[in-house]
Amino acid sequence: MFRTLIHASTAFAVLFTSVVIADAQEKCSVAGNAGTYAVNCNGYLTPGPNAPLVPAMVLSKAVADKDGNWSGSGTLSLGGTIVTQNVQSVAPAQVNPDCTGSLTYSQTINGQPTPDIHFNFIVEKNSDVIDGIGTDPGSVFSCTLTRITK
Repeated sequence: MFRTLIHASTAFAVLFTSVVIADAQEKCSVAGNAGTYAVNCNGYLTPGPNAPLVPAMVLSKAVADKDGNWSGSGTLSLGGTIVTQNVQSVAPAQVNPDCTGSLTYSQTINGQPTPDIHFNFIVEKNSDVIDGIGTDPGSVFSCTLTRITK
């Protein structure tokens, strides 16, 4: 009887671990991130080469598909100047098994192309929250994406 309980406990532990790993892999994947997100970014950006950093804030909406492609549009306040920003992923997002990742966007400001922007991020709370930080030189910028629909 005791041996049967040990085998049953071991089988349950293996099954439970397999389910947890499979669940984590789905949550930390490009497919797990699919949906529409509210985007809130804050920090400092430079409006041009060799220009000083100015306060910046973005409020926008972004959409991710199951293949890791992202697009979004919203309002950017750059040093108090209000502009429209549109972004499109250059390539699918890279999401690692440890829930970290990276993404590069092409962007337009008021319809005019500007340099690509790069982010590293962490996927949290069952892919319902993604925290990111800009990795471009001359920027101090972080974003929180909160999923509003799957």
